[in-house]
Amino acid sequence: MRRPTGLAPCLLLALLAGCSGGEPASRMTGERPLAHGVFVASPGTPEDDVPDAQLQAYLQASGADGLAFVYVTNNWFRSRAFPADVVRRVVAGGSVPFVRLMLRSSDDEATGPDDGYTLQDVTDGTLDADLRAWARGAAAAGVPVYAEYGTEVNGRWFAWNGLWNGQEAGPERFVQAYRHVANVVRQAGADNVRWVFHVAAQDDPDTDWNRLERYYPGGDVVSVLGVSAYGAQSPTDAPVQGLREQLDDVMPRLQTLAPTKPVLLLEFGSSAGASPAPEVWADAALRDLTARRWPALRGFAWWDSAWANDDDPAHDSELRVERLPALAAVFRRYMQGGMVTRTLDLSP
Repeated sequence: MRRPTGLAPCLLLALLAGCSGGEPASRMTGERPLAHGVFVASPGTPEDDVPDAQLQAYLQASGADGLAFVYVTNNWFRSRAFPADVVRRVVAGGSVPFVRLMLRSSDDEATGPDDGYTLQDVTDGTLDADLRAWARGAAAAGVPVYAEYGTEVNGRWFAWNGLWNGQEAGPERFVQAYRHVANVVRQAGADNVRWVFHVAAQDDPDTDWNRLERYYPGGDVVSVLGVSAYGAQSPTDAPVQGLREQLDDVMPRLQTLAPTKPVLLLEFGSSAGASPAPEVWADAALRDLTARRWPALRGFAWWDSAWANDDDPAHDSELRVERLPALAAVFRRYMQGGMVTRTLDLSP
């Protein structure tokens, strides 16, 4: 998940109608519908669980007839095993599993290197035995599994970011670690695992050494590019950018980096209680998405979750479509337009 972004120019105008200077979305419409995915989590339930009841509640509220893919978290501080049971349930529901392979000791925001899970630990082979066991579990699933290591690597909130791994040397160390993970998994027989390179829409810290391009592990390893772009992540966030501003900036970079790779918006969302309201932010986002403003983008996944930020319930984040009727109404409108599909098509 991305951290809050700063004040954007023409914020409300961008959200309601779109900033001037960009080509209108209606003139950029493509024919291929977008794959619809989701991440689900609720307070009191580990995010690794992917509860069926919440998936069904999201589907009912959003008006969707199914999901092309479901985002699954595999936190190694909970279990280093391949999440076979969750993947089995996702596949049984007709969706493709996307697994966040989170090699970390806790879900706290990074403030330094993560002992036991540093990029050097990974490259040195410290975790190879567990990775081979994970690969055997993935191979046994018997279906295509998309996996990402180093989620939002260009963001300081994760310990695999270069800030905690030598800064200037950090991106190259990440590339080595990513390639090591992918090679170990492949050599252990998990040919069904397809690797995803997932970045935040904005580099943080915004420095030359932390540019997302410097972390790319290479087209021989990566099958899919993924990006996160959020509105407000809590009611106390300062005004934030719309999806259009963020993707207009990052999509050309991703297409230049890997012109032949499909791109997915793997995380997007905006919290209740903030300004603009999540239904306003999402309406502008879904309008541009379904109008195919970004033709290289093949799908999207809403971050359907809620969490506490401090001891004040008024500051809690709430992004669950099924808990926000006005947001649900926005989703239902766009799900009926024929530009959203439950099929994942990542072909050229």
